[in-house]
Amino acid sequence: MTPDTSQMLGTRPADDLDGAALERWMRQAVGDFEGPLGYVRFAGGHRNPTYRIDAPHAAWVLRRRPSAAEDAVPSLAREYRLLQALTAAGYPVPRPMALCEDPEVLGEPFLLMELIEGRTLWDESMPGMTPAHRREHFDAWIDALAALHAIDPAPLALETAGFAECRLEKKLAHWTRKAEGTASTELARLASWLPAAMPEREEPAIVHGDFRLQNLVFAPEGPCVAAVLDWDKAGLGDLRIDLAYVLARWTTGSEANPALEELADPECGIPTADELVARYCRSSGRDGVAGLDWHLAYTLFRLALVAQKRDPAAVATLARTGWHHAERAGA
Repeated sequence: MTPDTSQMLGTRPADDLDGAALERWMRQAVGDFEGPLGYVRFAGGHRNPTYRIDAPHAAWVLRRRPSAAEDAVPSLAREYRLLQALTAAGYPVPRPMALCEDPEVLGEPFLLMELIEGRTLWDESMPGMTPAHRREHFDAWIDALAALHAIDPAPLALETAGFAECRLEKKLAHWTRKAEGTASTELARLASWLPAAMPEREEPAIVHGDFRLQNLVFAPEGPCVAAVLDWDKAGLGDLRIDLAYVLARWTTGSEANPALEELADPECGIPTADELVARYCRSSGRDGVAGLDWHLAYTLFRLALVAQKRDPAAVATLARTGWHHAERAGA
């Protein structure tokens, strides 16, 4: 049984899911379960294939480790433990329901979590909203990031689930190796400058790693963030990694999707990058965020290296903007 997907934006048939095997497992793992099941697969670039599971009186989300996954793909047990911890801390995430580590059930381990009904805003310019409503959604986006970074990871004992602190020096060394032999002057400059200019590190926080607008579910009405999704890149590290990743959307864009700084205006409700940082500081009780230009240069450096295969046309813009932030940081 597969539900009508005509009203489900961003889904496609889940031909790769064994519905009969899943239903047998759910009858044992989920209390008060009643079938039959319907299911579709969410579209998108998830490292873990993700599905909507429907029954007559309930609905869930299932995330499965991809077949032949590389060792670099974190285990779903790790994500499951993090969702448990964040749920207990009162942070808006889907509540994890069950974890199956037996590959005999669906071929790969998977986790089942609560389905959060609401709105996903795919376009950061938020067309169709009033300026005031648009600004409230931007504020909610950045407030949710500040609230995540405010959580003290120590009592959550995430180290027991494999969340060792991610040392930025090791990550930077990885990316500078990837830049060896690059023909881009800006990328070569960044590869040389970034290790020598690394700012003093912050105390480790829970870092999402992909805090895009598209990974938020807003309440059906109003600017409240009902859930933050896709925690497979999360870790313990420098909170400026997340903030710089969000700000990258303000500094770079394309003809089809201009940089948000180009669109920022009080009359349309889109904040400037400086206003976004000010909101983050007010929400987190900080006086400022030192070293942010270095982190923006590093983020754009990484994005440029990734774009070399996926979007070569974007490399020059990303590298050039990254070097601009390096110069702002004193390069």
